[in-house]
Parts: sequence; C-alpha cells; structure tokens
Amino acid sequence: MAETLQTIRRVLTGTRWAIALFVLVTAWTVDFEATTVQRIPIAISVLVISTLTLASGFAARRWEWTHRPVIALTADIALVTAVVYFSDGIESPFYPLYYVVVVIAGVEFGLSGALACASALTIVSIVTDAIAPGVSAIGAVVLTDDIIRTLPYLFLTAVITGALRGRVRVLDETASALRAERAADTREMEVAARILRAQLPLEIPCLPGVEIAATYRPAREVGGDLYDFYPVRKDLLGVTVADVSGKGVPGALLVSSCKYALRESYRDDLAQMMSAANEQILSVTTDETFITAIYGIINPALREFRYVNAGHMPPMVVRAEGEVVCAEHSDPPLGIAPDSQYAEQRIVLQPGDTLVLYTDGVTDALGYGGPGIEQLRALLMSVAGLPISQWGDALMAAIEQPRHVDDVTMVAMKVQ
Repeated sequence: MAETLQTIRRVLTGTRWAIALFVLVTAWTVDFEATTVQRIPIAISVLVISTLTLASGFAARRWEWTHRPVIALTADIALVTAVVYFSDGIESPFYPLYYVVVVIAGVEFGLSGALACASALTIVSIVTDAIAPGVSAIGAVVLTDDIIRTLPYLFLTAVITGALRGRVRVLDETASALRAERAADTREMEVAARILRAQLPLEIPCLPGVEIAATYRPAREVGGDLYDFYPVRKDLLGVTVADVSGKGVPGALLVSSCKYALRESYRDDLAQMMSAANEQILSVTTDETFITAIYGIINPALREFRYVNAGHMPPMVVRAEGEVVCAEHSDPPLGIAPDSQYAEQRIVLQPGDTLVLYTDGVTDALGYGGPGIEQLRALLMSVAGLPISQWGDALMAAIEQPRHVDDVTMVAMKVQ
C-alpha cells in the first residue's frame, strides 16, 4: 500500500474521533436558533456508533474480516445520518459532515467508491428529509430547493477526491520506484567502490634511487581511475595511471581488466605491449567505453622513464630548480579501434627531478581558475620545494570542492 495513502488514512482515523467529539460538544454547548437540534438523541447516537466503531477496531485484531474500510465507512454514514436526522435533516448544521464521508470513501475506494458513496448519501438525504422530525409539509418545497442546492456538491466532492486519490497513488508509486532505483544504485556504487579499492596498491613500493608518493581521492560518484605499480625487475618498476570512461560496476570491472591486460601484455617493447593490451581491452569493451592510460618503466640507474601514452593526460616533470615541463605526445586510447599504433617515448631525468602522472580529474578540478593544465603547472611550481609526500595534500587543498566531480589521482616519482 502506498505510504502517502496510509498516512492519509491514519489522519482520517483521527479525524473520525475528532468529528465525533466535535458533534457531541457542539450539540450540548451551542444554542441553535434556526434549527431544531435534539441533543439527547444525538448524544446517544454518537456514543453508540462510536462504541461500535471502537469495538470493531478491537475485533479486527482477532478477526481479519472485520478490518475492512467498508465497515468503518458504514459506521461513518450511520453516525452522520443519525446526527442529521435529529437536527432538521438537510438543513442541519452538521450536514456538511457528509462531505467528509465522501472524502473518506474517495481515499479508501477511489473515484468509483466516492461516486457510489455520493449516490448512497443522496438517497439517504432524501429519505432522511422525508421522515426527519420537525419537517412539515409547508417546508417541503423549501427542503426540495435545499436538496437541489446541496446534493450536487456531494458528487463534486467525490470527483475531486477520487481524482486526487488517483494522482497521489501514481505519485506514490513513482516515488517508491525511484527509491528502489536509488537503493539499487547505492548498492551498485558500493560494489563498484569495493572492486576499485581491490585494484589499487595496498602500499607504495620501495625502489632504490626513487622516492614515490601517490594521491587518490574518489569522487562521490564512483569513477574509474587506476594507478598501479608492477615490479618488472629488481631495479625496474612498471607504473600505470589510467582512467576508464565508464562509471559504476561496469567501469570498475573495466579498471580491473585494464590492470591485468597491461600486466599480462608486458614486454620490453612498450609499443608492442600497448598494442597487445589494446586488443585485450577491445574484447571486453563496448563502443561507448574506452580507457586512457600511461604505462611506463622507471629506471633509477639510467634516470629515465620509458612510456607509452594512450590518450592520457601528458606527464609533467618538475625539475630540481623548480621548472615544470610537459611531454605532449599522445597516441589513441585503448579500446577505440583495432590495430592502433603506439610509439614509445622517453623522458630523461636529472637528480632531484620529479615525474608526475595524473588523471583528468586533477585538471578538471583545478580548471575553475583557467586551463587545468596551466593550473596544475602553477601548483607544481609552488610545491617544488616541498617533500613530494606533501604534494597530495597541497593538491586537495587547491581543489575547489564543488568541482570535485571526478576521481583525483596523482603519482609523483622523484629520482635521487
């Protein structure tokens, strides 16, 4: 059952008792001059019907068949009819309570139920006016006019209530579907986050002659950033920084595929290695997904970084004296087309130089003040004199939080 309708039903249950109390108090305390209100019969009717309603509520806890809206609605009609009967029929000051009964019928049974209730109340009103105490033959014409002016509003109330009930039900069902979809999305994001965390290194590797620091901050929506270290030899370290175009679980699974495709495709010729990895990625991707990646090997003995850039952000080198240079060459991303050609690049490092690899989440987050590449270059120049272990904190402090909509990944490697 829709939650909003359940809330309305609880409100109407309370309204029933409030109306019963209102009628009881009003009948005894208000002096009605224009109509004849028989206080004792009204009080007896209210008490008897209220007692029966209360008893049916207790009975519903034991016998399920008594817990039906039609029983409560019948009690409502009986209560209002008795009160109207003992207070001048359709001229009764309590006659508008029939509109409340129609509203209850509309909430419980929809448009058809509300119209049926309005029809029943029309018949009840006519019969009540015909036999109500105090209604004389002289007043019959007046009462007929009152009926003509009053009864159409029962049907108008029924139509409006039924339409609103239908609309509320549709909105409730839509809201329930959205909540279920949101819960499913949340579960998917949790699974994706666990998959992604499993792909990231548990610790930064130690490589003699190179100091390494890594910064990774996931966005609220799980993205597809990856950084990985792969020991090629005791004195060589393979480094991957990649960004998958997909999100959620599919993106996380593609991150895993990228990681192991690069590891399994390793060979000394990095261009051939990236071509082989591209073929593996093509076998598990769709036309809408691709991967940008840098894979390279840092050699501390030669102080060089051999790499292939598959559509990724250009690596930057922070020179020992503080200058920042950018290597612009880039080849096609992985998973775009078969037989893509890749070329191996080489960066020569000097003692004290720091190589920086990063994803576009860094430049996007920094891009609020201008081109993201230039903002990153300026940031690296400002932190050049600090230990690279502090560069990640400086980066996160510089990022404007409202723009942090993608994963932020940065790997810094300083040669001795």
